[in-house]
Amino acid sequence: MVSTIHPKHRQSIDRVVQALQAQPPRIRPALQELKRVFTRSGANPPAILTACATLLNTDAAISGDVLAAVRNVHAEWDSYGNAERELFNQCVWSSDTRRAVAVTEVNDVTVMLRETPPRRADALNGLRWLNAQTQHAHQAVFTVCGTLLKNPSADHPAIVEAIQTAHTLWPGLADDLRTLVMTCVYASKARADHARARAAARQQAAEAEAADVHRCANCDGNLAGLPEMRYCSDACRTEAENAERPTDGEHTTTVPAHRIAAQHEPIEQRAARRYVDSAAEPDYDEQWRKVEQAIPSAGIVRKNESGVDAYEGERKRHGDIDDTGDVLSELTGQPMTDDDYDRLALLPVAPGGLCVACNLERTPTEQRCTDDRCEMCQDRAMPPLVAFAPSRELAAVA
Repeated sequence: MVSTIHPKHRQSIDRVVQALQAQPPRIRPALQELKRVFTRSGANPPAILTACATLLNTDAAISGDVLAAVRNVHAEWDSYGNAERELFNQCVWSSDTRRAVAVTEVNDVTVMLRETPPRRADALNGLRWLNAQTQHAHQAVFTVCGTLLKNPSADHPAIVEAIQTAHTLWPGLADDLRTLVMTCVYASKARADHARARAAARQQAAEAEAADVHRCANCDGNLAGLPEMRYCSDACRTEAENAERPTDGEHTTTVPAHRIAAQHEPIEQRAARRYVDSAAEPDYDEQWRKVEQAIPSAGIVRKNESGVDAYEGERKRHGDIDDTGDVLSELTGQPMTDDDYDRLALLPVAPGGLCVACNLERTPTEQRCTDDRCEMCQDRAMPPLVAFAPSRELAAVA
């Protein structure tokens, strides 16, 4: 990008941007700086400076001069640098009325129409702004959307013609333009209701043609796409199962006489019997008495504890993961216990078994040196501890 502003006017442009960034924007100082740039730049000033002067001299959101300024600036937008673009944006935002309609993308207009309530007036002005910004590249689509937003009817000739035009332009439209067209169509409540009625009529006609459609067993919903399902949702399934389950007053079986008598039996007699009946329930199984007699009770069946004991012994054997006594047990032939460790700890140190360097007890195999040092201390060249002891003279002085 090449800057269209001469380097000698760079400071003036920076002052204009700073004046417009203030709260509230300082319009008069910005216009004075632009006037100085006009007088110094010659007969043909850049188009962006003329557009900024037009935007600063009016507070109107949409007008012929404003749209012409936007169209002239965006015709050379690719040749501007960052300073020129920042200057134009500040000139646009200097008016609060233009902030609501100065959109940069098609989706901004779509968002306006999807708000509650829809901002139809701002959407129409946003379409005019986009039309000037895009150099009338999508004027046909914006005209269709403007017609749909101005007329809320569903069967007016102008609406029918606009929808037919949108249908003709549909294959060549991008995704954001298609979304905008559909949002403009359904922006009217009358058109939305008309579209829903037509969709419902088409669905009913399709269902009438296919009479053997798989339906939900509860709400009679259409499950043609899911033939393996019986219900359309868990709520329908629960409701159908509750309707099929008999209530307390609908049971056809009778309560046995011995259970009715058991309800009025004293608690001492019920406790003395081997089997104690619970509350009276309908007897659904005819073979219930035989099945109950075959079930052993806890007082008759004796528990076998041998399996539990074997399991506990095996668990303790596998749970002992202390491997420190394996070497000693191999030497003595007996497993090591805590008493054995205590006994070994109380054994006296063998005479001459202490290393003179590290003062640790070593085995005769480890002390092969002639100076009473172990092999480890000899390899590390550690001096004896006597070498670090203070002399008698120093001790006497202390």
